[in-house]
Amino acid sequence: MNTSVTSKEAILSTCRELVSDKGLSALNMRGVAEACNVALGSIYYYFPSKDDLLIATIESVWEDIFRWKDKELKGLSFIEYIDKCFKYIENGMEKYPHFFTIHSISFSAKSRGKAHNSMEAYISQIKLQMVKALKEDVKVKEDAFSGRLKELELVDFVLANIVCLLIQKKKDCLVLVEVIRRTIY
Repeated sequence: MNTSVTSKEAILSTCRELVSDKGLSALNMRGVAEACNVALGSIYYYFPSKDDLLIATIESVWEDIFRWKDKELKGLSFIEYIDKCFKYIENGMEKYPHFFTIHSISFSAKSRGKAHNSMEAYISQIKLQMVKALKEDVKVKEDAFSGRLKELELVDFVLANIVCLLIQKKKDCLVLVEVIRRTIY
């Protein structure tokens, strides 16, 4: 085995490949070291535990799925943004077919909270970007968000429906887009 030192990003790149091929449940420290062709200690240098490796890998996969360039988002209507988001997640599900079974991963009791917080932070970031796209859409009716409907509630609804559509293996979000159109424009 090669005992050369590798970078954290190189390890995470290998982990993304393993997740794409076999899913998160296939990740373990020894297997990652072998796939990276490095000593086991090199993996432990960057990731003190399997849970740390899993959490970093989950974050890395989400970042890969949502690696958008700011210029891609400029000037999009909220509906265009949602359609692009749907396509990015769909492409991510194709690239990482086993990734979206995260609920099957068991973290140690001490890391469960850390894993949950990490995923919540990433989902919150996605929601904030959606709210930003919504606020920047000049076509949204002035009174679209008053009373019982708030921007974040719409975003929660939209994201939940995107996930449901993709789990059902739908190839578009046309009905969701139409509901949004009739609600805010």
